[in-house]
Amino acid sequence: MEKDKSKLGRAVLRILKPLIRILLRHELTHSEFSELAKQAYVDVADKHFSLPNRKQTFARVAVLTGINRKEVVRIARLDEEQVPQTKIPLNRATRVLNGWLRDADFLDENHQAKILKLRGEAISFEELVVRYSGDISARAILDELIRVGAVEKIDKQHVQLVQQGYIPQQDIAEKIQLFSQHTADLLHTAEHNLRHEKSETNFQREVVYTDIPESAIQEFKKYSHEKSLELLIDFDRWLAEKKKTINKTSDEKKGRVGVGIYYFNNEKDEG
Repeated sequence: MEKDKSKLGRAVLRILKPLIRILLRHELTHSEFSELAKQAYVDVADKHFSLPNRKQTFARVAVLTGINRKEVVRIARLDEEQVPQTKIPLNRATRVLNGWLRDADFLDENHQAKILKLRGEAISFEELVVRYSGDISARAILDELIRVGAVEKIDKQHVQLVQQGYIPQQDIAEKIQLFSQHTADLLHTAEHNLRHEKSETNFQREVVYTDIPESAIQEFKKYSHEKSLELLIDFDRWLAEKKKTINKTSDEKKGRVGVGIYYFNNEKDEG
């Protein structure tokens, strides 16, 4: 048990180092991180480690976490910080981009996103927004997509898709939101796999080579980006078609599902 705990400690240290680089870059101190860590310990212990058929207590959370009971009570009563809202709801912009990438009306004969006229035609950017954004105006959606670098104007009347997804280039708050979501998804998968036997684990694989020259690294970065994007678009289309067949009135249990792909290029001294 102590040996496993020691291994886990080293693993946590390895995971924390890239996180600490982000925290220091944004001037989040150790004391502030410590407070967040205590909140996470209390929340997880409260929600996931209660005894069967028994109501969770502050005393048990204190025993589990090593945080004194008075501090547990204080933390448990904190209101969760509200997630900052973007000017245009993230899911609206994403839905428009997804519609452009998978709706046959907006694809050419090679299944690539068409260049669209802004308005005035049956297949236009305005029509795309009507189909996929609800009641937000085409002008507002266009401004947002141009702002994040996903769409650009060719001329005064036409726009084209230049990025295969909603990836903010300038807004640090939105980048942090994506960072937290993607990292949490990866860690949820890893945590699930630690608890389950092989037959019940989720897919988690890497392809890793060492001592690769810089020129080949740059080639692979481009190649892996293209192939990963193709695969993710295929997954997106599959799920979109499957979702169309779902009976919304069914009592069948529903959940969130997806696949994430990430590229990495670490120096040797980073492990």
